[in-house]
Amino acid sequence: MKTVIDTLVRILCTYQIQLLFAAHLFAYPTFRKRPHFALRAILSAHPLLIGFDLLLPVLTNGIRQVLFLIPFIWCFGTLLFCYECTPREALYSSSSALPLQNLVFNLFWIIKGIFGFPEYSWISVLIYTGLIMLVYGMIYFQFRKYMFDREGHTLPQWPVTRNALILLIITVFLNRRVDGASWSVFIYFTYIAADALAIMMQYGLLHETDLKMQNEIIGQLLASEQKKQSITKENMELINRKCHDLKHQIEGLKRLDSDDERNAYIGEIEDAVLFYESAIKTGNETLDLILMEKQLFCKAHGITFTCICDGAQLSKMDTMDIYSLFGNAIDNAIEGIRDEDEKNRVIGLRVGRRGAFLTIHIENYLGHPLKIVDGLPVTSKDTDYHGFGVLSIRHVVKKYKGTMSIRTDQNLFRLDILIPCQK
Repeated sequence: MKTVIDTLVRILCTYQIQLLFAAHLFAYPTFRKRPHFALRAILSAHPLLIGFDLLLPVLTNGIRQVLFLIPFIWCFGTLLFCYECTPREALYSSSSALPLQNLVFNLFWIIKGIFGFPEYSWISVLIYTGLIMLVYGMIYFQFRKYMFDREGHTLPQWPVTRNALILLIITVFLNRRVDGASWSVFIYFTYIAADALAIMMQYGLLHETDLKMQNEIIGQLLASEQKKQSITKENMELINRKCHDLKHQIEGLKRLDSDDERNAYIGEIEDAVLFYESAIKTGNETLDLILMEKQLFCKAHGITFTCICDGAQLSKMDTMDIYSLFGNAIDNAIEGIRDEDEKNRVIGLRVGRRGAFLTIHIENYLGHPLKIVDGLPVTSKDTDYHGFGVLSIRHVVKKYKGTMSIRTDQNLFRLDILIPCQK
């Protein structure tokens, strides 16, 4: 029985198991899980990895330090095996686990040096478990804003690789166990400072990436406003032409003696009036204004724009968020079809409620293949096709804790948004 307990304690306290758990901490709330995730996670914690710990006592220090790379490589492969993430994202998460695990390890050895309890015992397991819950929990709550908001993010390749190399040097090659020396506690404090700086470096990379994304969103919003001004000017010109035509038609109507000619003029006037009365009343004034403006533009450019909208479901959304979400989504659709044949210039919009969710669906004709990477369309800077404002839309959706998906099939571009209805 004692042998079983000693083995269990050794497994729970082993370096690679703690590192694997830390890697999952960064990946679990961030990436989509692959099918049969639980089975994959169990298989990845293979006994052979635990056996690595048995080799260390019989190896020289130099070889031992190099072999510490094996658990890191194992964690990297485990994340790719268990989650739908890119190698770059797996590298970031697995390298972030290194200083986190090492921080707990160094704290444990400071406590052990002070109280002198055995390395492999139940008290060791309790202290390790308490430190893991405390330190991992603190890091989780510090990183969670970026963890949950990283879908669609593309972390920069070189900074991720550079940080991973630095972390490997700090945590694998420089951090060494110090036993027996009276000043060992102070060395461990130095290691803890290095680990804390390494974690801050990883946090800073996420924060910097987030700031760049925010700046890109602001730039797109400014570009969107400039484009909206241009569209508004075209709409005003259209209205002025209609009013000018109405004025002359009314003057002509006064001079007509023929009933047939008079009826023809009246028909033209009715068509003009109906053009403005056809504006959709959705139950949300902001959405009504957006749809009226887009309808005017579509009418002037031979685009068929149909919508079925329950605007009352948007009552809890901020006015600027409604403008940003729907303005950019419809502008994207217009940009995508304005150069197509007139028969293909069709946009459909649906807004409603399904269960506990607000649903928004917009689709338009897609004349050529469009590549989707990380849930976002890949665009070229010169055409700006469907890339215009997509990050702004995603930003609004994330703000209301919703999800956004983009699909391209059967010559259609489809944007679907689900947002939990607020009580």
